[in-house]
Amino acid sequence: MFKRDKLGNVSYPISTLNTDRAAVDDSASNVPPPAQGTTRADSRPETLGQGEEAREAFLRMMRNWYTEYTRANPNAQPPPPPPIPQPAPVVPQVVEEFRASKDDDPERAEFWLENTIRVFDELSCMSEECLKCAVSLLRDSAYRWWNTPVSVVLRERVSWELFQEEFRKKYISQGVYRP
Repeated sequence: MFKRDKLGNVSYPISTLNTDRAAVDDSASNVPPPAQGTTRADSRPETLGQGEEAREAFLRMMRNWYTEYTRANPNAQPPPPPPIPQPAPVVPQVVEEFRASKDDDPERAEFWLENTIRVFDELSCMSEECLKCAVSLLRDSAYRWWNTPVSVVLRERVSWELFQEEFRKKYISQGVYRP
């Protein structure tokens, strides 16, 4: 005679409904009819999956609860909107240019190289990018110095690792500035 769905709702075939009883039930109802052009809050598409049905049932229950609450508490304030997440400030990484001079000390050169490596690591730079960026930071005689190894080494061998090796030889290991 009637069917019960997964949520426990009962449906009757139209032929078994007593239309006189339905009219009495409708007239005794305290629920206002839906406004023209709107749908009932508990209406839903016919083809919902089990998870979607549970979600719809939960949302319907929450809407009903909220409607009852606002009727019982007409002076109640609506809940505040959720906070808008603020992006975390990005701290710029600073890499200094490197200028070689007679007054340079090996610790300054080592500090420059280690700081540069740390920044490149934090930025997840590839080896090719590290090499290009490091060379772009060389100034004056340091830039001219790098052109020498590049001119005598095969192009395939020029790499970030080669740069670090040659830089350490020139400015850190020797401990002496050699123009």
